[in-house]
Amino acid sequence: MQQGWRRVAFLLFVIGWGANHFGALLLVYRAKLHLDPAAPQLLFGIYALGLVPGLLLSGPLSDRFGRRALVLPAAVTCFVASATLGFGGEHFELLLVGRLLYGIGCGAVMNPGAVWVLELSQDAIGGSGARRATIALSSGFGFGPLISGVLAQWAPHPTQLPYLVHLATLIAAIAVCAGAPGGRKTAGPRRRLLDVGIDRTNRRGFLLGVVWMAPFVFTFPVIVFTVMPVMLGPGALGGSPIAYIGLLAAVTLGAGILAQPVTRRFDPTVSARIGLVFGTLGCLLGAFVISARLPSLLLLVAPVLGVGYGVCMTSGLRNVEILAKPETRGGMTGLYYVLTYIGFAVPYILAQLTKTLDPASTLVGLAVLSALAAIALRRPSRASRSTFGT
Repeated sequence: MQQGWRRVAFLLFVIGWGANHFGALLLVYRAKLHLDPAAPQLLFGIYALGLVPGLLLSGPLSDRFGRRALVLPAAVTCFVASATLGFGGEHFELLLVGRLLYGIGCGAVMNPGAVWVLELSQDAIGGSGARRATIALSSGFGFGPLISGVLAQWAPHPTQLPYLVHLATLIAAIAVCAGAPGGRKTAGPRRRLLDVGIDRTNRRGFLLGVVWMAPFVFTFPVIVFTVMPVMLGPGALGGSPIAYIGLLAAVTLGAGILAQPVTRRFDPTVSARIGLVFGTLGCLLGAFVISARLPSLLLLVAPVLGVGYGVCMTSGLRNVEILAKPETRGGMTGLYYVLTYIGFAVPYILAQLTKTLDPASTLVGLAVLSALAAIALRRPSRASRSTFGT
């Protein structure tokens, strides 16, 4: 049982890889399919749209039927989606379908999968489960763009080979996860399908301690490798732009992993505030980089925003772990993830805003919102906390 979480974490890693390596291929699709600047952001947005039902439904369903019953079929859905993307790279419509389907499958793996890791980590030091789930997903989010960026830049078949590598690894991950302990249905009262566990005991704590911060979790990393390179303009990233974007993603998510000790030393709400401060600084630094047109300095922006992402993600999971009742843990975790993925809509919003506004000013505005969220955060009162996770 003590090491069983590694099997589920491996699947989370591969699922995160498949979700994010698409970002490194956006420049290839944009050039090959002659897409306008907003179209690649639409591909990110439709992925987020698929995540919503995947995350919201998988939590309560896994609370009712067990984590395993949701995670493994959803992983197969991700396999089908990744195959669609790999063999549909010539058609924008198939890319939309593949991204939507991957969003649904990813959400249905990520939410109960993270809770499965939490449940397999209950004998470890407090907060270990949240850190393990974050590290697994973040490693995949960062490794995927790096390996796919290298393959797309220098290997043949740039819109197919990255998916073939991912598909082969995903088969292995599904087989490994199938042997993980636990994850089965547990006895308990039967609850409504969309019961996410928000009630009078934790509503205020969730609102003040989680909701203000959650949308910035994925806003911070995605603007590094999907927004800022576009703001710098064509040719700004030099002769190997695809590999450079992959490197940016790896540095961003790698910093999020390395920042995890911060979440162990502080109360989760204090940690979340620290993460938002880093995000604010990263957005301001990014605005300077865009104004001064210094693309090499993106390698300094990436780790700052990466720390903001990693600290906020784990802090939010820890607060959810504290606030949720065991029988609705999956539901509340799903709601938290839905709120975090609002960040995937930010690149599209910024792309629209930059049609009329200076790009750097939109990043300054984002920094202001992040600072306001840090100020608005409040530590859940003891009365609003469940006994689990304390």
